[in-house]
Amino acid sequence: MNLLGGGGSAGRKPLKSGMKELAVFREKVTEQHRQMGKGGKHHLGLDEPKKLRPPPARTPCQQELDQVLERISTMHLPDERGPLEHLYSLHIPNCDKHGLYNLKQCKMSLNGQRGECWCVNPNTGKLIQGAPTIRGDPECHLFYNEQQEARGVHSQRMQ
Repeated sequence: MNLLGGGGSAGRKPLKSGMKELAVFREKVTEQHRQMGKGGKHHLGLDEPKKLRPPPARTPCQQELDQVLERISTMHLPDERGPLEHLYSLHIPNCDKHGLYNLKQCKMSLNGQRGECWCVNPNTGKLIQGAPTIRGDPECHLFYNEQQEARGVHSQRMQ
């Protein structure tokens, strides 16, 4: 079973199955996006005036996710290679509830195999030097320490 949840049987037509999987995938990504605070609808009471507020600033992870969602929404489904092949080439960032990158980022699972995982700085999404890229848990907590990060930033400012 792959990340997109299809699993499907050999008797199904690949295009219909692929379109259904893409729809399910889009729905899951949209739900994650909604939970992170973008696009949710707020229901105001009739007596409560609408308050015009600027939208909250988007974090780098949220901005990257926005770009990937935009690319997915403009994908043309039917082609010879199948509609989902393009999804496997995309990196979909894994953001936490505050909009920061999760320490562990992974490619999608494919053909029952886990995707490769690597460790990133939660603020920037940049690869943490020295951390492995493996099919499994790279134990990112061993390679990233917030206190070291703060000291590194402080020492860079002092120079």
